[in-house]
Amino acid sequence: MAIIQPKVLIEIDPLQPVPEICAVMMAVIAYQPDMEETILHGIGQAIEDRRAQIAALKKGGKSDANK
Repeated sequence: MAIIQPKVLIEIDPLQPVPEICAVMMAVIAYQPDMEETILHGIGQAIEDRRAQIAALKKGGKSDANK
């Protein structure tokens, strides 16, 4: 029996990260439009988590340099 799975194959230009990432998000959301808010919330949380990690690294780096 055939197994059919929706799959998105993506090729992006890393020199244009913001529009490329936005295009990927919209392509994935198109498969589950009823979950758009949940998906966007999850992406937003991942972004905030990463920003907190970057801030912690910067803070840690500055305190190490001052020792």
